[in-house]
Amino acid sequence: MTNSSNSSSTKLPPASKFIPNLEQLHRAIADLPDAETFEEDTFTTTILLQTVAKQITFTKKKIQRGSHLVGRWIYEGKILIRNQDQDRVS
Repeated sequence: MTNSSNSSSTKLPPASKFIPNLEQLHRAIADLPDAETFEEDTFTTTILLQTVAKQITFTKKKIQRGSHLVGRWIYEGKILIRNQDQDRVS
């Protein structure tokens, strides 16, 4: 037996349609604090696109680095790579 009102309340909100390009992601990365000393497990930064503010969220993960676990920021969304982004790294 399923309860439709209960199942609708557990659904996640729809994903944002914003996909940062490489330049926007680089701007967001520049704002990241040190993952080793930052206390929270997530960090959200805002970038301005003309007159619209967009948020990009990073998650802190512990990864094995030699014999130690170290904190690193992970961006788990999608990245839009434009032709001009490719030209800049060529």
